[in-house]
Amino acid sequence: MSTTKNKGIISAIFAIILMVGSGILLNWAINTLFTTATPFFVISMVLLSILIYVAGATLMSRSVSRHNGSQSYTHNKIGNGVIFALLLIGTGILLLCFNTGWLAPVWKSVFFSWPMLLLIIGIIHICKFHFIWGIILAAIGKFFLFSEISKIYPDTLVYEQFLSTYWPAGIILLGILIFSSLIIRPTHFRKRSSKGHWNESYVANEQENQDGKINYQFIFSGTEQVILDPEFKGGNIDVTFGGMELDLRHTSLPEGETFLYINALFGGVEISAPDNWDIDVRSKSFVGGVSDSRIKNIDKDQSRKLILVVKCTFGGIEIK
Repeated sequence: MSTTKNKGIISAIFAIILMVGSGILLNWAINTLFTTATPFFVISMVLLSILIYVAGATLMSRSVSRHNGSQSYTHNKIGNGVIFALLLIGTGILLLCFNTGWLAPVWKSVFFSWPMLLLIIGIIHICKFHFIWGIILAAIGKFFLFSEISKIYPDTLVYEQFLSTYWPAGIILLGILIFSSLIIRPTHFRKRSSKGHWNESYVANEQENQDGKINYQFIFSGTEQVILDPEFKGGNIDVTFGGMELDLRHTSLPEGETFLYINALFGGVEISAPDNWDIDVRSKSFVGGVSDSRIKNIDKDQSRKLILVVKCTFGGIEIK
């Protein structure tokens, strides 16, 4: 226990060093390099400082979550809260520095813009090892962010010339990511344990689609499935640029808690379930969500509960 605590303290200290160091690097890039170095080098240092700060915030969130002792849904909730709080602190410090002149005000419009927010969200995903989605978000954010940066260097950076190379590179990157997801994901699929957290080292077993337990993965495709087993024992649904309709009206739940893990990326899942089922939704969504359109005034069977652990990004889950 003492060793774990010491590791958490060391990680927290290192995270603070990273965040403070990112501020020093940003100050050097904006106030010193801005007038002496090339635009490419200045922009690279600015982006590097953002990456270092977000990495430090992510590391701090893991240290706090580990110290809290929770390894389940609460673990993720606390970690995300820590990242959000540290981003708020960083935003306030930046705003203060720009308003007081400690940082060159010309960069203010770059940092306080929606492309910067998209870039930061992408970096957070990358720091959490969600590389495909993180790279896509970061690339989109950087693409639109360059429009603001080009206003700072109007004589050396031409936005139209940037577009002529960025679009082809972006299309190539998107193709590589889609190809990688098709090759890698079917064999290295995340397992969701019965405790409700994610295990990255699991390899999917094709025989899991049996005895009431499901394991479906769809990329640019989908299906309609009716569960006819006497008992539905949960499982996994992973949808990317696709959809699935799952009919649970002809089965029942075993006593206790049953976990169904759903990951929807640019996709949707429609679940048909009896009105008297007790369904608990635990959702982490970005531009997406979960809706339950079943009849609300019916007594639920409290001895059985279906728990939906949902990660939804640009998608939706509907229970009806």
